Amino acid sequence: MSEVARSGCVVFGSGNVACALAPALEEAGLHVRQVYSRSIANSRSLADVLAGAQAVDSLDSVCRDAELYVVALSDNAIEPVATAMTGTGGLWCHTSGGVGAEVLEPAATGYGVLYPLQTFSKKREVEMAQVPLFVEGCTPCVEEKIKELAEKISGHVYHADSAMRLRLHAAAVFACNFVNFMWTNADDILKAGGCGLSVLEPLIRETLSKALSMSPRDAQTGPARRGDTVVMQRHRQVMTAEQSRIYEFLTHSIIREYRADR
Repeated sequence: MSEVARSGCVVFGSGNVACALAPALEEAGLHVRQVYSRSIANSRSLADVLAGAQAVDSLDSVCRDAELYVVALSDNAIEPVATAMTGTGGLWCHTSGGVGAEVLEPAATGYGVLYPLQTFSKKREVEMAQVPLFVEGCTPCVEEKIKELAEKISGHVYHADSAMRLRLHAAAVFACNFVNFMWTNADDILKAGGCGLSVLEPLIRETLSKALSMSPRDAQTGPARRGDTVVMQRHRQVMTAEQSRIYEFLTHSIIREYRADR
């Protein structure tokens, strides 16, 4: 039996990553033929911004003759989709930092990972050319294909196996998700006093600049760093019980980290 003539790309997902990556794939010269989501409204929302993409909400409707399948779904949805698409063929890659490439093996013999290390939100456009893309393939040949694709999207492409991607993802949670949650708490504390987060913008920018130009450990300042218990007790007067618990945990962590320096 002759090999199927393959063309175009299928994107699984309509969330933050898919909404950033699908247009980037199109700009890289690929025709996104279909967008799959369990919600037809969500798949249509993404398909409508692409040139001629079809929105589908059933795996039975996904074409089996695409050249590329990009799975930009939540981690626990990747393997079920690959299993449901057993034997489809083509080149498959997922975008997760915390899942191994091998979960795609049921779908095709050519599979790997295209992991963008960035925070994405549908309401905010990201310049994909500046986003670090970490690639892995099940064979050197497959990885080279994924790398070539990635290089059409970004100028920052690197190899990372599953173990390294897990470290990258964990580090990114500390550097992005946890930090953003701290800003949420800071914003809430200020709003309770009639102020807002914008007053902290110079501080936030300088903190980031110092972390990147110095070692973050050397850049640490504040009452916990210097062991100022009087100030720390006063701070709790303007916090909710949950904020106080977070404050206490982080304070003790910082004190332990720098105990030898005092």
